[in-house]
Amino acid sequence: MKDVQQLGEMLRHYAESEAHKKQLFETQSQTWATRITELFSHIQQWLEPVQAPHLLEVSREAYVAFGPSTPVETSTFKTEKLSIVIAGKPVEFVPDVMGNAGQISLAVMGLTAARYGSISLVGLPDGEWQWRKTNGLKDPDTFAFDANFLAQQLQSLIPRDRG
Repeated sequence: MKDVQQLGEMLRHYAESEAHKKQLFETQSQTWATRITELFSHIQQWLEPVQAPHLLEVSREAYVAFGPSTPVETSTFKTEKLSIVIAGKPVEFVPDVMGNAGQISLAVMGLTAARYGSISLVGLPDGEWQWRKTNGLKDPDTFAFDANFLAQQLQSLIPRDRG
């Protein structure tokens, strides 16, 4: 009977730890979604003064984040993505599935970091955002992400008059 009691105790501990993990995941997911929404609101505010039809347009749409271990059909990461079209060129901020300890990152498409590079935004624990430009195996180049930095990146997409 002692083993049966031990089994019951083990099952109770397991259930408590699973409940704790589920609660932690839900809390982190909510924080993840809130931070992404706040970031997108900031980007919209930053670009509001320079928006113009067919020149600079910003839009948001519902999006379900997914990845190799979280297929879109079963993903619980419901959020949104942000699109900017500048001078006819699209730039998209697409959230990745939440990482360990609630890590947030977004793929930035339309602004490639060179031939095989990638750009992402990473939410830092202090609430700030970091722009990461990765190219190959070397350490990524990192920059603080704010309105001026975003404007500099978008300026690179405006065709230059070669006259």
